[in-house]
Amino acid sequence: MMNPRNATCALALTHDDAEIVSTDVTGRVHRWDRLRGSALAAPLTAHERTAWAVLLTPGDSEIVTVSSDGTVRRWDRTSGAQAAQPLTAHGDWVRALALTSDGAELITAAEDGTVRRWGLPDGGPRGEALTAHEGAVRALALTSHDREIVTAGLDGTVRFWDRESGTPAGDPLLGHAGAVLSVAIGPDGTEIVTGGRDGTIRRWSRANGQQLGDPLHHGAGVPALVLTDDGEIVAAGHDGVLSRWDRATGRPLGATPTPHPAIWVSALTSDDRELLTAGADNGIIRRWTRDPGAGLVPVRSATRIDTAPRLEIHGTTPF
Repeated sequence: MMNPRNATCALALTHDDAEIVSTDVTGRVHRWDRLRGSALAAPLTAHERTAWAVLLTPGDSEIVTVSSDGTVRRWDRTSGAQAAQPLTAHGDWVRALALTSDGAELITAAEDGTVRRWGLPDGGPRGEALTAHEGAVRALALTSHDREIVTAGLDGTVRFWDRESGTPAGDPLLGHAGAVLSVAIGPDGTEIVTGGRDGTIRRWSRANGQQLGDPLHHGAGVPALVLTDDGEIVAAGHDGVLSRWDRATGRPLGATPTPHPAIWVSALTSDDRELLTAGADNGIIRRWTRDPGAGLVPVRSATRIDTAPRLEIHGTTPF
């Protein structure tokens, strides 16, 4: 799998979907106009090493990033100034993060298998570190109403934690043959969807921990999953392919090979009408119109002059 210098590691969208915030393997943060594909600011050197994940606080005032340098950092989105002192309690690469819906608590997960909770805006630690997995935690999500933390690890398990107490909340989910790379929560919190290095996507009942139907087969590792409000699973693979299924029935809805050699991250606009993808190809972010009747269609230039799918962010950009 390619690992070019400018590969994109994480994506986030502002609440109005007007701006894309991305991070890369050199630790930089970029801001882009989503429709024009133009840079909104010079790249921000946020970390000394790879910035693995990014999110925006409510109101889009701050960008939060985590990195291989072991730190969690906060930045004023518009000025690029550091918004607070780095959080440094993790002793290893920090790979994933999540934020409660009220913006009051940040959750981070690391290669050392731990999960930590931080209060915002002060940044103080909340409780002791959770020893979540035997090995790295690769994905992290919150259930509805922020009641539970869901973690996925290289040990092949998916685990649940009561967010307030930090205690385990039920038995782990077992089924993937190897590392679990991605996790997504259904809209009502009753269903968990996971993607593995084994190339499968699995659906789970939160109520009893049982698998819902047969595994869905992508064919390559699945580092990114999105669930749409109208019931689709869209999986992005290390093979550069986007695969879609009906979440309720497991019926395949098609696969779309992309120009990406490998997809590492994906994101949906708030109306589910556009999918963003990025990965191991020198900072190129691609946009796809999502039409439930026609599948995923590459976004083309407004002028319709070019016959190839438009690279909305490409060429001589700061990537």
